[in-house]
Amino acid sequence: MTTTPGGFADGWTPPALAPFHWHTYDVGSVLPAGWREELLSLAAAESVRHDFRPTMSSARERTGTVIRLETVNGETLQQRAPWLERLYLGWFRALAERTIGEALHPTSTANRSLSLNVLRGDGERYPCHVDSNPAQGLLYLTDCTEETGGGLVVARDRTARDVAEVDRDAGVIYPRAGQLYFFDARAHAHYVQPMRDPDGLRAVVTMNYYSQSCPESVRPTGLDDQLFAAAAAR
Repeated sequence: MTTTPGGFADGWTPPALAPFHWHTYDVGSVLPAGWREELLSLAAAESVRHDFRPTMSSARERTGTVIRLETVNGETLQQRAPWLERLYLGWFRALAERTIGEALHPTSTANRSLSLNVLRGDGERYPCHVDSNPAQGLLYLTDCTEETGGGLVVARDRTARDVAEVDRDAGVIYPRAGQLYFFDARAHAHYVQPMRDPDGLRAVVTMNYYSQSCPESVRPTGLDDQLFAAAAAR
């Protein structure tokens, strides 16, 4: 076998599909004063816990898995923190479009648009899944480190079907408070690793956008029922 001057074996070419990638904006210092404290207080007062059963087509969990989620739904965020929805519809969407490279559309309901997800204590995690939308936004309210846990684990292997398969070849993102992430993870299973600190807290605002090439109609059946079960019970 011979190699090219660059050290590549003869016949090697870059893959046709781009590897998983993301873009980060450090927005914490330019958001409204007290934004983080306001949302953390809202989470403490308004979050609801419920059991999530990942049975929809986008789930990447073993059959029978039940995961406890704690969320503030989009309807509550719309009412109690309206500035967040304005950012979702305006500036944040413009930043996401720079990353994705096409026009993005907000979702048809407040709950699909925004949510505030919380993990507390030792062992809590977020389910493994792939996204149905071409642009996912994450605004972090807290730091995540190897010590605290709560890192975002993303499979490099597009065929990964559960947490164990993701972990075989994955990248881990440890975000900081005030960072805003955008990515397309329709082809890359991902989950949030368990919290490692019994007193730990992980809080993040999630945002969903669709596009003309990937419309909201592709959203998996059953996903809303599981994510918004808490909203229905309020």
